[in-house]
Amino acid sequence: MTGIVACGAWIPARRLPLPLLAGKAAREGAPERALAWADEDALTMAVEAARDCLGGRDRGDIELLLFASTTGPYAEKQGAAIIAAALGLAPGVRTVDVGSSLRGGTQALLLALDAVRAGSARAALVLVADCREGAPGSALEANGGDAAVAFLLAGGEPLIEVIDSASESAESVDVWRRHGDRFTHAWEERFVLAHGYLEPALAAAGRLGARGRFDPARCDHLLLSAPDRKAHEALARALGGASRAADPLLGSVGACGSAHALLQLVALAETAEPGASALLVNHGDGADALGLRFRRKAEARMTARLARRLPLTSPDQYRRARDLLVTEYAGNDFQGISATVHRRERAEDLALAGQRCACGHAQFPRERICGACGVADRFTDEVFAERRGRLLTYTLDAFFPTPEPPTAVGVVQVEDGPRIYLQLTDVPAADVALGMALEFTFRRIHTVGGRPNYFWKCRPRGEAA
Repeated sequence: MTGIVACGAWIPARRLPLPLLAGKAAREGAPERALAWADEDALTMAVEAARDCLGGRDRGDIELLLFASTTGPYAEKQGAAIIAAALGLAPGVRTVDVGSSLRGGTQALLLALDAVRAGSARAALVLVADCREGAPGSALEANGGDAAVAFLLAGGEPLIEVIDSASESAESVDVWRRHGDRFTHAWEERFVLAHGYLEPALAAAGRLGARGRFDPARCDHLLLSAPDRKAHEALARALGGASRAADPLLGSVGACGSAHALLQLVALAETAEPGASALLVNHGDGADALGLRFRRKAEARMTARLARRLPLTSPDQYRRARDLLVTEYAGNDFQGISATVHRRERAEDLALAGQRCACGHAQFPRERICGACGVADRFTDEVFAERRGRLLTYTLDAFFPTPEPPTAVGVVQVEDGPRIYLQLTDVPAADVALGMALEFTFRRIHTVGGRPNYFWKCRPRGEAA
């Protein structure tokens, strides 16, 4: 049987308490949204979700990688190829970007399922991530959220079985973003709710039921994407199952775009009893409806992911992180890092690839001469991204551009590996300590000429990471 054999997720540690957007003080227990920080984007979150999904699995069987997002960093450059390099996948892997619609996540999942069932890929990795950003003061600014999910599809005994699916394509000028627009636009709220959301969602669910293999009215759980709580409650009522609706994570993560319903699926996979069924409905230029059955429970990690929080204390932190502050001078727009240098160093930058000499000495970055024995060209390549490390020494850099200075930079001793000089992230400067346990995280190191450049940083080691 072909199905979802593993799943994972990434929720940024930063949280934006919604009272801050209204000019009020943050308070404990207030609704909040997950916020991708200044060094995160849809692509880095997708890498983290993939690592969470794959764990210690052999990645050699992955022959197809699909990356779905409406907020990928490039309009023309494949994000899936960057992710494949960061994950150290084989060069022969087929990489595909799916964009332009909030339905991209479920569409990518169904495409991957078809490919594995047809035998064109032994295993497929589906990554779905979005950083939902609304105009200042808009409903999307408060209701949106940032997160990523990952699903590995292959043959064998699945974690989640996809029983059947149905789609409804419905063109409507309800929510849109044009080339060059930073923020998403929306038509009048009642119009969007009725014609852009409820109508296609109910039509897709009805079409799924009419196929005869899955009965939406008799399923155990509902997993519903929604732009806000009002819309979510309206669809749950219309499907006759308000009591069966899973936690939409509004007020804790937010409506995280193409990943929203799928993030609920990852959470439910940890608690649903084997044999339980679920209807998943994902909207966007129509809707997709998937009939699912849980075969076994996933490892419980969602509680720890949600508990890993760094709440913001002022709206200015949010505005600096999202570059929403007006500055005296606009940023320079030039070519940035040389494409030749990038190509030469891409293994180090994207996969954290180093080398080990025949004498046993590990080095990063790669060189021709061994720093221990002094002999040339006796190296084998070695990747350190999945190792752990400890902080040997550090400094606090007050000049590196960041929304929350200073930036901690230190020498990290890699387990059975070299010492690497790296930035630390997701930790306040006051909490940095010598000897602290660390792990690597793929992040945006800076943006030059409007182009993001990626490298690895360290964060404190924790169960949720």
